Amino acid sequence: MWQSEAVPMSIFARRRSSLAVLGVAVLVALALGLAVGRHGTGSALAQGPAGVLAQGSFRTVSWGTTGKATIVRDASGRVTLRLSRDFRTQRAPELFVHLGSKRMLLQSASGSQAYVLSSASPATLRATVQIFCEKCNKAWGEATLRPTARSAA
Repeated sequence: MWQSEAVPMSIFARRRSSLAVLGVAVLVALALGLAVGRHGTGSALAQGPAGVLAQGSFRTVSWGTTGKATIVRDASGRVTLRLSRDFRTQRAPELFVHLGSKRMLLQSASGSQAYVLSSASPATLRATVQIFCEKCNKAWGEATLRPTARSAA
């Protein structure tokens, strides 16, 4: 008689643990769905109308650097740092764009380019964009960003 009572109890325990695992799986799927549904716009600046949020002009620090840096929000909420068509700096093997704690490999020493800022905050709109040579440990040039009237910061 003791064994017959133990069997239903273990079946009940298995069903309960299966339901718990299923519940966790559903919650994880919902969380992933929300992240995908928002197109990865986890940025604090992702909400609001499309347009220019901040901009600044480059000035030379170590090597001639010219052009503009602009932070733009598109219609889907993606926030990007853009360097202007007339952007120019000295070529070097290890050039990076530094924006706050974000470090991105410079795509080209001249011309238009864009960098997605997946975790931009309102403080980003007042940051300094720096073109930095890691081999020389020197800034080539920098642009201090200024928020525009359109930004929500």
